[in-house]
Amino acid sequence: MKAIYATPVLVGARRCSWTRRPVAEVMSSPALAAPSSVPLDHALQQMLVGGFRHLAIVDEQGRCIGVLAARAIAAASAGRHVLGELTAAEVLDHEAAVLDSRAVVVDAARLMRSAAVDAVALVDDTGCPVGMLTSSDLIKLIAS
Repeated sequence: MKAIYATPVLVGARRCSWTRRPVAEVMSSPALAAPSSVPLDHALQQMLVGGFRHLAIVDEQGRCIGVLAARAIAAASAGRHVLGELTAAEVLDHEAAVLDSRAVVVDAARLMRSAAVDAVALVDDTGCPVGMLTSSDLIKLIAS
């Protein structure tokens, strides 16, 4: 195994400038979305085709009600459930990781930490998903 070493950087007492950046500048857009009634096997296929690990789940009006993670589908599968018999609504977390798209990065990071998730759906004024912010997006931002 090859070790990779990085030079430490001291930030000091002031906040990093990236914490106040609007999430709209960092998010992946548009958000990949599916209805809450979508069977998990279809949701997984949509993720695989798109190359995503998260899917915004929407209600009948197109408003985001949560984020379906690939790991939630894996957990359902490991529980010996037939994926085609479960819907996204049945495995969604009760605490929806959804944030207004006008928020700043630090707000998204705090929500991700408190909800113990690695992705947040970003919504417009009507609650419709417009993007997704993931831990990978945050790492890219910090490293840039």
